[in-house]
Amino acid sequence: MHRREQVGAIVFSLMTIIVILCSGPIWAAEKSVAGGHAIDQWMREHGLSWLEGMRFKADFQLRYQGEWWEYTDADGKQRDNDRHRARFRLRFGITKEYRQEGLKVGFRLASGSSDEPTSTSETLGSNFDKKQVWIDLAYVEYRPPFIPGLLLAGGKVKNPFVHTDVLWDSDVNLDGAYQTFALAKGSFRPFVTIAEMSINEFKMDVRHDSTLLAGQAGMRLEAGRARAVAAVAYYDFDEFERNYRAAHGNPVDDNNVLAAGDFNVLDVMGQIGMKFGGIPFKVTLDYAVNTADDARKERYFGGKDSAFGVFFNVGKCIKKGDWQVGYKYGYIQPNAVPGDFCDATFGHANRKGHKIKLGYQPFRMANLQLTGFFTRPSNVAKGERINDDVIIQADFNVKL
Repeated sequence: MHRREQVGAIVFSLMTIIVILCSGPIWAAEKSVAGGHAIDQWMREHGLSWLEGMRFKADFQLRYQGEWWEYTDADGKQRDNDRHRARFRLRFGITKEYRQEGLKVGFRLASGSSDEPTSTSETLGSNFDKKQVWIDLAYVEYRPPFIPGLLLAGGKVKNPFVHTDVLWDSDVNLDGAYQTFALAKGSFRPFVTIAEMSINEFKMDVRHDSTLLAGQAGMRLEAGRARAVAAVAYYDFDEFERNYRAAHGNPVDDNNVLAAGDFNVLDVMGQIGMKFGGIPFKVTLDYAVNTADDARKERYFGGKDSAFGVFFNVGKCIKKGDWQVGYKYGYIQPNAVPGDFCDATFGHANRKGHKIKLGYQPFRMANLQLTGFFTRPSNVAKGERINDDVIIQADFNVKL
C-alpha cells in the first residue's frame, strides 16, 4: 500500500471512530431505556463502558484589548500612553466520574503564562512564535456515599469559596486540599468549607513556606422566585508578606517585605437574585478587611486595610438571543488584600473605580461581550499624582 493510501486509511479510520463515539451516545439519548441511563447502557452494550461518566469541555475566546493610562516619567512630567493588543484564550479538559464510588477526577489545560495566576489569556504578536499551554486544573474529588453532602478534594483545584474578584480573580485556581459540607436539598441550605493551600514551598528550610489556611460558613436560601447567598470567610495568608510574587499595589517597606506585615483577611459577602418577566437580576455586596496588626500602622498607608465591591447584573447570555448588562464599583485599599490574587484587569490592590459589561448572544454556542474598566489608585503618597487607567475589552466567546 502506498504512503498516500496508508494516510488515507488512517484518516478514514480515525473519522469512523469519532463518528461512532459522537453519534452513538446522541442516538442512544433519544431512546427510552427502562431501568438505567440511555447513554450509559448504550456504551456498555457496545464495549465503550470506559467512556461512562466522562465529559469533555472546552472554550475559546478571541479578544481585542485597548489600554490607556497616565504615568510620570523620569523628569517628573506627566505622560499619556496607550497599548493595543489582540489576545486569545483556549481552555480544554476532561472529567471522569465514577458515580457508584463517589469519585471524580479531572484536569484542564489552558493558554497563558506560568507566572500569571490571574490570567489564561495569551497576547498575539511575538514574531509568530508558538503559544504555550499549561496545566490549569488537575484534581480529584470524593463524595462519600455514606455521608451525603460531604466533598473532599485536592490538587490544582477551582476556588472552593463563595467569592468575588475583590479578593480572588476569576482565573486563580488554588493548590492544595479542601473539605466542604453542604445540604443539597431544601429551601435553606447551610454550608461549610475548610481549605489548606500551599502558596510557596521551598526546598531548603532557610525560608519559611507560605501557606493559606481558610474557612467559610454560609447559607443558600430560596424563597419563591428569589435566591440568596450569604457567607463569612477568614483567610490566613501565612508568611505571604515575604514570599509574594509581585506587590501589585501592596506597599513594600525598606526590607522588601509587604508593609501590611501579614494578611489575615475577614470577608463578608451577600448576594440576592430573582427574575422579573423572565429576566434574571442579581445584586452582590462584598466587604473585606485585613485584621493583621501591622496593616494599621501609620507608615506605608497605615489603616488602609479595607476593600468592598458592589455588583449589579441584569440578564445572562446562555442561549441565542440572550443579553446581559453588568456593573461593578470596587474600592480596594493598599493593605486590604493580597494584590497578587485580586482582579488583575481592574488593577489589583490599591485601586478604585468602575467596571461596565455588555453582552449579547447572536449564536447558539457563542456570544459577544464589551467590557470597560475605568480605575485609579485608591490611595497615593503625599505629593504624588493620581493617574487614571482605562481598559476596553471586546470579546468573542465560543463554547466548543
